[in-house]
Amino acid sequence: MHEHEYEAMFGLEDVYWWFIARRELAVELLRRELGGRNDARILDVGCGTGSNLAAFSKLGRATGIDMSPEALAFCRKRGVDSVTFAEIERLPFADATFDVVTAMDVLEHTDDDLLALQELRRVCKPGGLLLATVPAYGFLWSEHDEALKHRRRYTAHELRNKLTVTDFAVERTSYFITSLFLPILLMRIHQGLFKKSTHPQTSIQLLPPWLNRTLVGLLAVERRLHRRINLPFGVSIVAQARPSGARQLPKSSPISLPGGERS
Repeated sequence: MHEHEYEAMFGLEDVYWWFIARRELAVELLRRELGGRNDARILDVGCGTGSNLAAFSKLGRATGIDMSPEALAFCRKRGVDSVTFAEIERLPFADATFDVVTAMDVLEHTDDDLLALQELRRVCKPGGLLLATVPAYGFLWSEHDEALKHRRRYTAHELRNKLTVTDFAVERTSYFITSLFLPILLMRIHQGLFKKSTHPQTSIQLLPPWLNRTLVGLLAVERRLHRRINLPFGVSIVAQARPSGARQLPKSSPISLPGGERS
């Protein structure tokens, strides 16, 4: 992510509809996972400017890592101090340390997402939960992705496959932000056809308060639907998985995907 984007994120994370919807979904899923216990160890990988980490800290003993000093400075400015500078591919924690590991829109930033998933599995306790979100569909690629330094977008099938080959047992994958799929698709097409900026810019823009509240409410309805069914398409993908327990992968072990792709 370009460093100036962290300042924008810090200003918007608590108020912008997309950040709110993703955080409320994550908190709901973690609350269901933890069942009222408050002693669980939670690792938020790629914690950014810390709003998610602050919310997770109310559910357990939450720690965040990020490889951006600017992001960690904004965490501390927010009052979130349980953060560490680290790369997702080399986490500074012992094996099987955390009950919950979250990776909220992080995997798409990595050069080697299979190696990153190996590390997430390594630090997750047997029976622990990985909660990950990623952006969906390569055809939604736009300068928004370039501004955020994404490496890829995913389909649910691809994400499940990568979780499986890194020795996770996938419990559930679902698309999310389904109700806004068509307008976001049209916006991305327009953004590509009529690009005017000399540097990539995100599509995150301040909205009129009434519209922002409407989108928050719409996605709250979608979140209730997500409790009952897996949504068939959307702008994001939400995955829940656990270490399968079949084997412990060494950090240096290359992985082959079907078709010959390697980590």
